[in-house]
Amino acid sequence: MNIDGWKLFYIAGLFDCGGKASLRKDGRTQTSIFVHVTIKAKTVEPLNMIKEIFGGSIRRNKNNAYLIITHRKARTFLKTIREFTVCSQPEIDEILKIYELRFDNQHEAWRKKKAIKDIVKKLKKSKIYHGRNSVRKFIEG
Repeated sequence: MNIDGWKLFYIAGLFDCGGKASLRKDGRTQTSIFVHVTIKAKTVEPLNMIKEIFGGSIRRNKNNAYLIITHRKARTFLKTIREFTVCSQPEIDEILKIYELRFDNQHEAWRKKKAIKDIVKKLKKSKIYHGRNSVRKFIEG
């Protein structure tokens, strides 16, 4: 992926100001978790640029527009902007660590779950979805 440096700084700044990365449990399989990135902006134009590069979908309401990127696209997005963010690097590192561990074939299922549980405890509560597809329920169950 070849992206201009100024675009990466711009995208990372948007993510630092109005974005969040969280973990969600897959509602279909109930056995895996995935990365969910949301970036909020007042207008759609800056989000369209990000969507062209990384993919995702744009949602709008009366006041704001949201870009939602999930699964592997979200992982690629976080890996790409990680070095350019100012305040989100530790959280991005933890989320990427969970993602890498989840799809690592070197550990047994119970070891993966225990390692993921240890990392999830460190994350802020806002980074873990608490609804029907709660990651906490996945870890506890």
